[in-house]
Amino acid sequence: MSLKAHGFLPLLLLLLPTLLVGCDTVKFAAEASGELFTRAQPGIEQFWDYETAGKAIPAGILQLEGVLRIVPDNERILIFTIGSYLGYGVGWIEDRLERADVADDFEEVLHLRGRARLMYTRAWELAKHMLRLRADGLDEAIAGGTDTLAGWLETNFRERQDAEVLLLASQAWAANIIFNMHDMDAIADFPLAKVMLKRSVELDPTFYFMQGTMLLAVVASQQFPPDIEKSKALFDEVLAGTERRSLIVQVSMARYYAVAIGDYELFTKLLDEVVAAGDVLPEARLLNVIARRRAERYLRQPYLYFSDVEG
Repeated sequence: MSLKAHGFLPLLLLLLPTLLVGCDTVKFAAEASGELFTRAQPGIEQFWDYETAGKAIPAGILQLEGVLRIVPDNERILIFTIGSYLGYGVGWIEDRLERADVADDFEEVLHLRGRARLMYTRAWELAKHMLRLRADGLDEAIAGGTDTLAGWLETNFRERQDAEVLLLASQAWAANIIFNMHDMDAIADFPLAKVMLKRSVELDPTFYFMQGTMLLAVVASQQFPPDIEKSKALFDEVLAGTERRSLIVQVSMARYYAVAIGDYELFTKLLDEVVAAGDVLPEARLLNVIARRRAERYLRQPYLYFSDVEG
């Protein structure tokens, strides 16, 4: 679930003077905006207000899509755009979807599932474009199955910094699969998305507060059959590595691992820890705000996950 790529500024205003000069200057400014987003990114990640961020992100996506029309092969812009689609889908659309599901608002559930599907489908389309820019043979590697894809990834993604690209791409791929469960071809691709996620973690298990390792822990708890011991070991590794400051880890461990083993005491302990935590990771303040919001909701509705707990 990476929110790292939410950095955006009112680019149309920034680019307005160059629009009066000529297309070459516009393209130069668009290319340079990748550096602009990189430098602006911490201000977004450290933002504190959930509602304001949720209203601003769609406008940022529109601006990023506009810039991509000018520089469609700019990897930094692609990374920011993919991350924005994923972040908005996970942090805001899925948040509303969970609430609508609990309220039995079936019409809203269908609407929001469609919205999430649009976000993740576009994120995966952009991710494939980004991967094809890096190396030839992506489609053939996917068609060849998990071993072929693993070999392609090992050959073409060898540096520590490649972990970012593969983490975003695997997240986009997995989210697209989850919200296209009606498509059997999409479901069959899930082991391939897992291979890509594992390669990201191999290259840099610590990237962005160990998000890749955390996602592998979630997958281990949800696969069939679940690998509970592996899930526990991975979650413990991430909790230690992040010093328990990336609160989405505790939320994910409660929601997936604790529920999978039927441990209501662990579920509440982890979520209470999140609710009680202060501003423990300013570098990921917005992500922690989202985590706390979910923890509070899950604590109010434990009966959704434990049949022996009264509502």
